[in-house]
Amino acid sequence: MKPFSFVFLSAALLTGCAIPENDPSFRAEKSPAAAALAGEEPAPGDLHDRVREANEKNTKRLQEHDWRGVQPAVGPKP
Repeated sequence: MKPFSFVFLSAALLTGCAIPENDPSFRAEKSPAAAALAGEEPAPGDLHDRVREANEKNTKRLQEHDWRGVQPAVGPKP
């Protein structure tokens, strides 16, 4: 088997495995500008409140060692 075809075969086998279907944890909330560009209504609530809630959710994920928690690339690590 040629290496070139092996790469495509591997990619084809892994295509459906990347994101679980209907998992709401993989959907990011859109900013008001992104929602307007998509022709959708912005999420309810104040932008500052939504940012604070997202930061709290991320901190909780980091404390629970959830793989979806994001650490800052620069600066203090929680």
